[in-house]
Amino acid sequence: MVAAAGLTLLIFLSKKIELEHATMHIETPLLMFFISLFIVKQTGLLELIGEQFKPLILANPMLAALALLWIAAIFSALIDNIPFTAAMIPVMAGLQLQGINVSVLWWALAMSVGMGGNGSHIGSTANVYIVTISERLARETGNPDFAITPGLWLRKGLPAMLVTLVLCSIFIWFGYDFYTWKTFNLTP
Repeated sequence: MVAAAGLTLLIFLSKKIELEHATMHIETPLLMFFISLFIVKQTGLLELIGEQFKPLILANPMLAALALLWIAAIFSALIDNIPFTAAMIPVMAGLQLQGINVSVLWWALAMSVGMGGNGSHIGSTANVYIVTISERLARETGNPDFAITPGLWLRKGLPAMLVTLVLCSIFIWFGYDFYTWKTFNLTP
């Protein structure tokens, strides 16, 4: 709100500046993506979904870790890994404060958001940025081969995400005892 108010004020104060010329180099699709992303985060939807994991965590922590790995990766591919991670941290910290050992879940979350970000062009902030830049370069040069389109990203990134998630699942399955030996201390 502060940035929008400041921009509005500057527009009215600077009558000599042509708005179209000043905003010509702004990556509007990238800006719209981040606006949408923050709206999704503020709804609390991700926290609500995260709370649904508690019964599964108590009943079968290994299955919960594998479920979190895959579900978080899919969500990370769909909405960006940073807001998903930010929404899941308080959920997992709350579970830990209730005495639940969530060590393996921290590992599953870390792996899933990293690998899930590869699944689509909006899976990570870096992906969104590079796709936007590649499309601009393709327009400026007239060479469509420079564009990394969302469809191209899905054809290349989604299989990479799936393969790495299978490897991460195997890693968690065989390393479960290793991941649960130490709990994270979230209290200062």
